[in-house]
Amino acid sequence: MRVLILYTELAGYVIGNINLFLKNNPSAELSIIHYPVNPEAPFKIQNLPRTSLLEYNESNKVKIRDLLIEFKPEIVLCSGWGNKFYLELMKIVPLNSKKVVCFDNKWKSTFKQNILVFFSRFFILNKFNYAWVPGNPQKKYALKLGFKSENIYTGLYPADSNFFLKIGNKKLNNQGPYPRVMLSVARYIVQKDLPTLWRAFINANSKTGNNWVLKCIGLGDQFDSRIENQYIEHLGFKQPSEMEEYILTSGVYVLPSIEEPWGVAVHEMALSALPLVLSEKVGAASMFLKVENGFSFPAGNQDKLEEILIGMMRMDDLQLKEMSRESLKSGQQLSSDDWSRTLLNIYNS
Repeated sequence: MRVLILYTELAGYVIGNINLFLKNNPSAELSIIHYPVNPEAPFKIQNLPRTSLLEYNESNKVKIRDLLIEFKPEIVLCSGWGNKFYLELMKIVPLNSKKVVCFDNKWKSTFKQNILVFFSRFFILNKFNYAWVPGNPQKKYALKLGFKSENIYTGLYPADSNFFLKIGNKKLNNQGPYPRVMLSVARYIVQKDLPTLWRAFINANSKTGNNWVLKCIGLGDQFDSRIENQYIEHLGFKQPSEMEEYILTSGVYVLPSIEEPWGVAVHEMALSALPLVLSEKVGAASMFLKVENGFSFPAGNQDKLEEILIGMMRMDDLQLKEMSRESLKSGQQLSSDDWSRTLLNIYNS
């Protein structure tokens, strides 16, 4: 079984899911074309068995084309339709290959999306047999593009469930005081709207006795303009292997994004047994956020976020631990095994 993956930026969860797929399918061979590592998330790419990795850039185009011809993939996963070179490659993929477009765009009925829907049959449906998306908000878009329901698969972006589930179980087994620490794992970019979180946290913490700390993990354009406060720690980027210590000493996860098609970190933190506070723009909330394990607020609404944070800061250990258990339960709706099975199901369809 030969799998070609035309990807954008690799991340820890991607490698974790691929690793499990290779373990479950010892005859599988992979070839991955990927974008250069983003300096805002300098992820260290680990070696994978039976897998070749090649970075996409202008000087590599001929090499990539030759690799595809020689590799003769039986199934191709392509990240979206924004890379014209990737779309050109689809024209030379063997005719009997399964061709899958993977995307996380939510259906918003914008002018641009409606134009794309109208012309879909000319440059999407003529290149791909299947669509693989994170969840229902994206499935609606795939249906609009013209894919048949039976050819649309969900569960594209599971967290590395084996890794984070272990953290979650450790957290639930901890008999000590519940950590009065809020955690945000997000790039310091406009779309994540971290300044709204910082201001809301400072106000909420001040009104409740300054008993909590906010830890922020990430880098980006806004890092140098971060708000400094004695109860806020800006920790920079952390490799996946470094995350356990920060999660185990945290009590609540907050993601205030004003634009977030999915958000794999939400699944990671649910599996890690952290209650969730998410803006209404976070796509992954549709699967992992329940009334029992967290709260949602209008994106950009500092007052509403502050109100929610105050409520959580006033909860006792029993309330927070119950939300923690519910988060872990919610996170187990999706796993890396599901990703592996879905890829195999597409191959065998």
